[in-house]
This record gives sequence, structure tokens and C-alpha cells, in this order.
Amino acid sequence: MDWLVNSFNLHGRIYFQRYIVFLFCFILPAIFSCGKTSVSIDERTYEPKIVIIGYLYPNQPITAIRISRNFPIGTVIDKTEIALRDADVRLTDLADVRTYQLVYNPDSAFFEYPGTELKIGYGNSYRLDVAATIENTYLEASSVTTVPQKGLVINLEESIYGAMPYRRQNENGEIISPRVVFEQSPDASFYLLSMDAMDASLETFIYENPFGFDIQDALDGGATINDFKYRARWTRPENKSGDYSLIEVNWFLIWFYGRHRLLLYAGDQNFFHFYNTHRNVQEIDGNLHEPLFDIDGDGIGVFGSAVTDTIYLNIFPNY
Repeated sequence: MDWLVNSFNLHGRIYFQRYIVFLFCFILPAIFSCGKTSVSIDERTYEPKIVIIGYLYPNQPITAIRISRNFPIGTVIDKTEIALRDADVRLTDLADVRTYQLVYNPDSAFFEYPGTELKIGYGNSYRLDVAATIENTYLEASSVTTVPQKGLVINLEESIYGAMPYRRQNENGEIISPRVVFEQSPDASFYLLSMDAMDASLETFIYENPFGFDIQDALDGGATINDFKYRARWTRPENKSGDYSLIEVNWFLIWFYGRHRLLLYAGDQNFFHFYNTHRNVQEIDGNLHEPLFDIDGDGIGVFGSAVTDTIYLNIFPNY
């Protein structure tokens, strides 16, 4: 369950928006192709869709809901046409049945709530409704997320974090990996530990890694620093609510010396479905399928929620 993740910029909330906006430019309606490893795609398969990328976090303002559109395969995309600036975007608190209008911020290209009345609470459910016109077609999409209950807490006494040498060893010469021990949220669908190498650069790359890997070869092949800067591990709830669990940060996930931010998410079902399927669209037998979006109507993407907690690592050379 180790994943290379290029879609996390960890400042207390998740920013899939910044990294995968173009992913949905090419997602099509569900395609089923049992027993085949390829499928013929042309412009006739295209249907305009509202693309939703957004997450809610308890006690945090709503500042980063991206509403955009898809495009047919082969289209030369004008970046200024991706965002649906004129979309009607509303968020309803289903507990008190109050609806709040979100507005487009041209500086960030996100929809946000500029007021102070709306407070995202633990365990509450929220519905996002979006209406927009794409290519003269009126579209509507909606999704409901239930924020996980309060409970996620990283146990600092049991976790292994802070400053340590690369591939740290104990007195017996055994490798000791960093780890995050945490108390579970009562109803979270999964736990995701996202790692951001904050000082990532060619100068801080760990060339002494036991895999004999040279980042320059990867960069020459089209990779970027971000392909190594952001990593992640995830797990499903292992015990009953409130019990402790852990995620080990294996050393092969760490590619740079310096500071690392470890952001732990207790995510809802929408978050889990999207994260676990948006890259896995082909079964081992060749069957192709669409990711799980949990969006009703004319929409694709994700509208989810999570509870978070954060700790830090600082890795230095072991010599």
C-alpha cells in the first residue's frame, strides 16, 4: 500500500487541485472492456462534465474548491477556459439546512466562502451543488460528504519522528524506521499519511540510498523533483474506534535530506474512493473502468472531507 503521490502540498489541507487539474481533461464516461487491454477512443465518446475537486476540514475556512471542466481527447486546451468561473456553487449544511453561496476567487482560481457564518464541524454532513453551462449544455452536479468525527490524534510519545540520521540503526545494527502512531477517528474510512520533503532539491537528494538510484537519470527521462518530493502511505481502520494504530515510514519513501512534513488524514468515504481508484482504472484481466467519484449528475472528481494532524522529520546524513 505504498504510493507515489504527486498531489499533496501539505499546509494543513490537501491540494489535489494544484496537481491533477489536467487529469480530468481526459476522463471519459464509464468504459467497460472485459478481456481487452485497449479500447478505441475518439471524439464521439466525449460528454461535457463538471469537474469538482474539493475537501472540507473541521474548523477551517473554505478557500479551495476547484470547479472546472473536461475536454475531448486531442483538444488544444486553453488554460483560461479550464475553470468554470461563472458556475453557481452552493454548499448546504445538512444539519441546519442552511445554504451558502461560494464565490470565485480569480487570484487563486478556487471557489471560496467569504463569510464567517459557515463553520465546518466534526461529524456533520454537507452537500455541494454546482450548476454550469459547458458548450451550450446546462449541467448540474452534486455530492454529499460527512466529515469524520473528532478523534484523530498523533501519539507523540509512541511515534518515531524529529531529527535522525538516514537509515538510523539501534545498538544491534537493526534499521529503525520513522513511524506515526495515532488514535483513530470513530468513523473514518481510511488513514492517509502524506509526506512532503520540504527541502527537496538536487543538492539534498540522498544519492547514498541502497537502491543505487540516481535522480538525474529520472529527470533526463521526463520525471520532476515533485515525483520524489511527495510520497504517501495509507491504511484502512485496523481496530475499533479510538484504538491506536500506526503507519511506518519506510526508508525507501524518503529521498531527500532535510525537513519532512508528515500530514495524517482521517478521510471520509468519498476521499477514500477517489484516492484509491483515480489511478487504478484497469484490472489485471484488462477490464477498464471509471474511478469512483461519489458525485451525482453531470460531474466527476471528488468532494470529500478529513480530519488532520501533523508531525515533522529532519533527516541528516549518517556519517
